[in-house]
Amino acid sequence: MTIQWYPGHMTRAKRMIQEELKLVDGVLEVVDARVPASSRNPEIQDLTHKPRMIILTKTDLADPRQTKMWIEHWKGQGESIVGVNALQARGLGEIRQFIAQTFPQLKRLPRLFVLGIPNVGKSTLINGLTKRKGAQVGAKPGVTRGKQWLSAPGMLLLDSPGILWPKFDDQDMAKRLALVASIRDEVFDQIEIVGWLLRFLQEQYPAALVARYGELQGPNALEEIGRRRGCLLPGGVVDLNQAATAVLKDFRTGKLGAITLDLIPG
Repeated sequence: MTIQWYPGHMTRAKRMIQEELKLVDGVLEVVDARVPASSRNPEIQDLTHKPRMIILTKTDLADPRQTKMWIEHWKGQGESIVGVNALQARGLGEIRQFIAQTFPQLKRLPRLFVLGIPNVGKSTLINGLTKRKGAQVGAKPGVTRGKQWLSAPGMLLLDSPGILWPKFDDQDMAKRLALVASIRDEVFDQIEIVGWLLRFLQEQYPAALVARYGELQGPNALEEIGRRRGCLLPGGVVDLNQAATAVLKDFRTGKLGAITLDLIPG
């Protein structure tokens, strides 16, 4: 299976972003803490050299040890970065402080562009900064389609549609993006993706699997989970699609624990 997903609206969104970047003072680049490297769009990084801060969202779902190491890694490369849990307002003060320190000479509110790939939490971040329910929030990629300016204390924020890049050369990266719902579920084979996830967890987070599903002894972990969870077709055959959907939901909602799919190099 090869995963590719670049619908036409992303081409239009990229053109819009290129135009709006001329009008903003800086960028908040939003990245999913579970896939901190995979969810950084290389095209976004190349579009502008204006002041930028990396915002690691969904830190409550990510491995805190890995999150700390990624933050240290990027700070070592000269990046400004903060981990946030926007739903609980953690880390938002650091963002406001960065903005105040970066644009002290402006006679007006600084204009910040909130950029990122689909479903990394851009709208949730904006809602946390504005202290209101202003931007649409959804669990599927593609919820935010149009341009939205919103006022927040000490800044103006421009929301944007999530955009990917035209071709995934690294298919493991594509799998990671599929697992965190940055790629539509209809584009990929859930059984194959969840099989990849289970192999990763068996290697990197075996205790998480045991805590959720018990000891898995058989050669086919997904089939064993499906049988234990009652995902059965007539005749007692395991419904692998139903089992894969259940495991995928467990991962996305944090029921498998705090897991990071992008491990820090070295």
